[in-house]
Amino acid sequence: MSLLGIGTSALLTAQGNLSTTSHNISNVNTEGYTRQRADQATRTPDYKGDIYFGTGVQITSVERVYDTFLASQVRTYTAQEAAQRSYLSYSQQVDDLLGSEDLGLSTGISQFFNAVNEVANDPTSIAARQLMLTRGELLANRFNTMDSQLTQLDEQVDYDITVAVDDINNLSKSIAELNAAITAASGAGGTPNDLMDKRDKLITDLSEIVSVNVIEQSNGTTNILIGNGQALVAGTKSMTLTTVTDTSTTPPRLGIGYGDSSTNITSQLSGGTLGGALEFRDTIIDDVRAELDVLAQGVVEGFNAVHNNTTNIANGGQGSVDLDGNDGGDFFDPANITAATISVAISDPRAIAASSKFDAATGTVNISGSGNNENALALANLETDKTLVTIAPGVTRSLSEGYAVLVSDVATRTQQAEASQETQLALLQQTEQRFDAVGGVNLDEEAAQLIKFQQAYQAASQIIIVSNTIFDSLINAV
Repeated sequence: MSLLGIGTSALLTAQGNLSTTSHNISNVNTEGYTRQRADQATRTPDYKGDIYFGTGVQITSVERVYDTFLASQVRTYTAQEAAQRSYLSYSQQVDDLLGSEDLGLSTGISQFFNAVNEVANDPTSIAARQLMLTRGELLANRFNTMDSQLTQLDEQVDYDITVAVDDINNLSKSIAELNAAITAASGAGGTPNDLMDKRDKLITDLSEIVSVNVIEQSNGTTNILIGNGQALVAGTKSMTLTTVTDTSTTPPRLGIGYGDSSTNITSQLSGGTLGGALEFRDTIIDDVRAELDVLAQGVVEGFNAVHNNTTNIANGGQGSVDLDGNDGGDFFDPANITAATISVAISDPRAIAASSKFDAATGTVNISGSGNNENALALANLETDKTLVTIAPGVTRSLSEGYAVLVSDVATRTQQAEASQETQLALLQQTEQRFDAVGGVNLDEEAAQLIKFQQAYQAASQIIIVSNTIFDSLINAV
């Protein structure tokens, strides 16, 4: 190898290093970009006699400064943080709903039983009776409204599932296309670093929607698995997800179907904003709706048991009568009792059975309905009756206690989700910093590299100049 060839190799190598460094600097603000490094090595030496003479230098490859383990951790924490963030966003809405003075049950319960006490104080007052009737309707309406709000949140989750499925399909298709492009570029020699950066960025974006398992293949492609090992991306092919309707739930809900057969894999998915939404739906919405139904059933059955003449007598009571002397009927509609359907069964304030048939104070039978307030007092006492609501076999609470426990449970879950989200965010940020410390572009380092390779380029130019001078001297000597 001539001196000119050695100088040329040094010049080209320095130029390649300058190009790589310049590429790093120009992409310092490119999201998902990983710092690149040109690896160089000596060229094959010439053997002359019993001596090896060096032939210069060459760039063997341009590689990404990339830590696979840290990249995997970033994807894991991204999915976990997104799941907690999504869950927290939804649960805060339920927490606000339950604790709302305008929509929550606490105020409605208090106002209703205050009105019952007013009737007990003056059982013949039409105004007091009308207020009790109105407060009963408002309490039922609060149950209805809360169930309606939960249904709207259910619908919001369905909408978010639809959006998430579309995003997953778009991302998986793009990853498969990049797999194909990377395979083609690798076949031509070299490593397509920028294409690999784009693919890794898409995989991280996918992790924010749902947890994924990434498997790198020897041919440069990457397989993406979700759920219990379902292949979302296999080489250059991607699988399409769909939304399926689950009619076994009330109300019917959307789930996620996999493949051409749309196999329901909803229960197998976790992590990401999709996993957080699904967890919220399966826990908080279902639990809160079930608890509200229990409370509604306790109100209806417990209140009717005292207000209703037949039930009262069956329990050893003296029976109840309304203001016109008629036997007391159901105050709330006893049919199909849920938070969504609870309603007041009477519309005439005179039909409120505030009196008992037997007047304990006088020892006489009351047939007019205006002789005492004993039944109204019994109704008012239901506010603190710890047997009104049956939570589980052998476990009973008052209406206010039952609702307070529900509010406390949701508040606790919300606080736990908030603490978990903050923890996951801290872990994610810490891992991202470690990943960036390895593969991120540091402008100070790149500036120093730029100066070093610039000097190397200038020195290589001097080799060319010296070679030219020697050649000219040889020509002049001839």
